Amino acid sequence: MRITHQMVKNSVISNIQNNLQNMSRFQDMLSSGKSVSKPSDGPLKVARIMGYNSALQQVEQHSRNIEASRSWLNTTEDALHHITEVLQRAQELAVRGASETLSPQAREAIGQEVDELINVLVQFGNTNYAGRYIFSGHLTTTRPLKRDFAAGAGAAGVSYAGDRGSINWEVAPNVTVRGNLTADELFFSSGLLAGMEKLAQAMFNNDTTAAANSIHSLQQAGERVLNKRAGLGAISNGLELSAESFTTQKINFTRLRSQLEDIDFTETMMNFAVMQTIYKASLSSGARIMQPSLLDFLR
Repeated sequence: MRITHQMVKNSVISNIQNNLQNMSRFQDMLSSGKSVSKPSDGPLKVARIMGYNSALQQVEQHSRNIEASRSWLNTTEDALHHITEVLQRAQELAVRGASETLSPQAREAIGQEVDELINVLVQFGNTNYAGRYIFSGHLTTTRPLKRDFAAGAGAAGVSYAGDRGSINWEVAPNVTVRGNLTADELFFSSGLLAGMEKLAQAMFNNDTTAAANSIHSLQQAGERVLNKRAGLGAISNGLELSAESFTTQKINFTRLRSQLEDIDFTETMMNFAVMQTIYKASLSSGARIMQPSLLDFLR
């Protein structure tokens, strides 16, 4: 086959272009730190990287859900702790008020303290986290408890403005947990406020028998609150284990993605230097090969 000057020139230009393209690819890898920048760089590798990215996004979302639920649960646990302390104080007052040796004036003073404890319970029932009331069910922007003695008020003159909605978090694929309690189940269904109201009325009425009867109802209410705390504690422990598991998964997925995606800087730098040398050599040799021909002088 006859080799023409034009064929040589086209071949030289094509080779120089290929060498420049290879050098540019290694330069892009060095500047980005990634072995692939588009699907054509390695379709199978890109598909696996995208799979790891998707898994990491899911892990991070569940981790955020766990963190949010744990913060909510911690706030709830803190409120229940204080409610338990109030109930313990109320039981102490009930035992004291049931004593026959106490004067009517002393019982009235106890009644006033119990009445103030009811206000404290309402305060803890209106606990909020990040501007959201934790005991309002789904109506987290609505203050759940209000104390007045208007028509329609419940036990101890306290009314509930929330609902019975459950707040759930997805903490793992297809796994949700309920992280809230409502003031309705905590204060009304449990008989907590009713027991406090009976004790206050017993003290104001100087009724030792009613005071003694209120002790049992307050103990039952306290046990229900402790059961709620135990349930939330079990959920919190489970969330802690899940958080540790997701932390491990995140490390593993990140490592596997890095093995596919990140470059070996030493190796890539060496390859870039080689391609740079080849490119410069092709330019130099091409300049010598593509010298003016006889036809160029005859023009």
